[in-house]
Amino acid sequence: MQFFVIIFKNLLGYDGLIIILAIVNLFYILPRLKKSNAELEHSLQPTIYLPIEKIINSIRQNNNSELDLHLLRKLKEKETKCYHVFVSITTIFPLMGILGTIISLLRLVSFNSDTIMLNFTTALTSTFWGLVCAIIFKAIDGTVSPKIAFNDDNFNLLISRIDRYTSKGDNYETKNIS
Repeated sequence: MQFFVIIFKNLLGYDGLIIILAIVNLFYILPRLKKSNAELEHSLQPTIYLPIEKIINSIRQNNNSELDLHLLRKLKEKETKCYHVFVSITTIFPLMGILGTIISLLRLVSFNSDTIMLNFTTALTSTFWGLVCAIIFKAIDGTVSPKIAFNDDNFNLLISRIDRYTSKGDNYETKNIS
């Protein structure tokens, strides 16, 4: 019973910070990341496989809402920002667990068995929560990062095609196709 009291007490203390950070990462950062990823993918997909002439004409007309490079760039930056925040938070979970362990062990001022057991249990719970959160969010990152990489590749392909077309002349792709 004392074990559960210690765990509950720790959840109200330093371990609570780890749990709160996990909740923020799961329910605030991750949904924003998924939303920005989906928006960018939705905006990129119709343009990636279009002939380059259509892409250039839609840029020149500037009234076609199908391709807005500035909007694509903003969506890309938003996705990148959300992803970096998500990864940064995921990375600090083990560090927070270790910090909680060190803080708990530094409180060890007397060496009687009750004090040692209490501080050691407190130290282990922060390490436990830090590692559990790191494992869970690393697994989530494994499902999110391929989508981010796919959007990166598509965005870079689009920009590369536009750059090659504009630097080589209007007939560049049609000359190289035949």
